[in-house]
Amino acid sequence: MTGKSTSTGNPDGFSPSLDTKDFWSFVDRLIRNSEAVIDRPRGSRHPYYPELVYPLDYGYLSGTKTIDGGGIDVWLGSEDISRSDAIAITVDLAKRDAEIKILLGCTHAEEQIVLDFLNGASMRAILIPRRPGGIDLLMSRRSVRSFSQEAVPARVLEQVIQAAAWAPSAHNRQPWRFAVLTSPESKTKLAQEMGSEFLRDLISDGLDPSEAADRLERSQQRIVNSAAAVLLCLDMAEMDTYPDKIRQDAEILMGVQSVAMAGENMLLAAHAYGLGGVWVCAPLFAQQVVIRCLELPETWQPQGLVLLGYPTRMPAQRLRRSIQEIARYY
Repeated sequence: MTGKSTSTGNPDGFSPSLDTKDFWSFVDRLIRNSEAVIDRPRGSRHPYYPELVYPLDYGYLSGTKTIDGGGIDVWLGSEDISRSDAIAITVDLAKRDAEIKILLGCTHAEEQIVLDFLNGASMRAILIPRRPGGIDLLMSRRSVRSFSQEAVPARVLEQVIQAAAWAPSAHNRQPWRFAVLTSPESKTKLAQEMGSEFLRDLISDGLDPSEAADRLERSQQRIVNSAAAVLLCLDMAEMDTYPDKIRQDAEILMGVQSVAMAGENMLLAAHAYGLGGVWVCAPLFAQQVVIRCLELPETWQPQGLVLLGYPTRMPAQRLRRSIQEIARYY
């Protein structure tokens, strides 16, 4: 079988980002021209596996059909059902078939609930979320500082941290270390203890005490309201030691660069999972306070704090310098 490609810029004959956008626009058009019919409401039992209770409304798109002659299956979440959020692909050994199921208006937590339900009995499933890909993933990332109260599933958080561990590093020593704070108590304690240092610095810089207090409150609330606060540390025990200052300073800088690249991986992975994130430099100005607060190993040097969570809003795109301003070609 051969096919004709419409792409001219990709040697493999296709453009993943453009094709993905086109695919999801077709899914949206299908949804707009169909009615979602709920025939298995939330809380009802599966007709063949009564131990399975539907966690969300489940039904099909009227006027559509699949290989078995029925309509395309849909899961309906608690948000706007006029737009698709993800597609589940299932394989059922008992029925000996494979199907797709469209998720409409599902929050990230509801996506995980659906996936857990589908991976039961004789069925296994994977989820294809509607996320930006390719260069769009990089260019659509924003620094998010306002988060909803929705918890991040442990599986997603683990994947985000795992992505950070795949960053490049000097000598491949992987000198990054992560302290992951998810409990309200741990986030509040860290925010308060760093806050005393922050307030002192603001006042010593000449800021009005009331304005300094307002800035401190905003800073602390960002940490406390995040779903997870991940402290990125440098462990120089993994790096080389040199007798001269020039090479030793360079070695330290290479370690810092490695941790920073892990942080960028973490932010991009979070964005790919639909999370918002922001890098906070505050731990650099209160390293000893952070070490004492979290009882970190003595070789861990705090470098930055990445705040993660589902965004309440996405910030507007900010202008970037032109390539002509920032690059020289030789």
